[in-house]
Amino acid sequence: MDGLYELSTKTPMGELKGNLKIITNGNSLTGYLEFMGKRYDFNNGTINGNNFNLSGNIRTKFKDIKYDIQGQVSNNKLNVHAKTNMGSFNLQGRKIS
Repeated sequence: MDGLYELSTKTPMGELKGNLKIITNGNSLTGYLEFMGKRYDFNNGTINGNNFNLSGNIRTKFKDIKYDIQGQVSNNKLNVHAKTNMGSFNLQGRKIS
């Protein structure tokens, strides 16, 4: 599961692309999200098999976006469901390193 994943999704604001870095240590998950040219570290994630959960906050110029993510990694592909204070959406990704 460890690695860097390229993500993309369609949002009301258009297509959003970014990266998710996953670092595992036992059942704990740390790493970062990169969106809109900025990096947002997290250190509170959990792992259960190929499934993971994490939450955090993305600070934008206009509003803070709180997120809760549930995801699954299978065959170097990533599927994520994100709930935010601006709505919910699904992201897909692939491992790039």
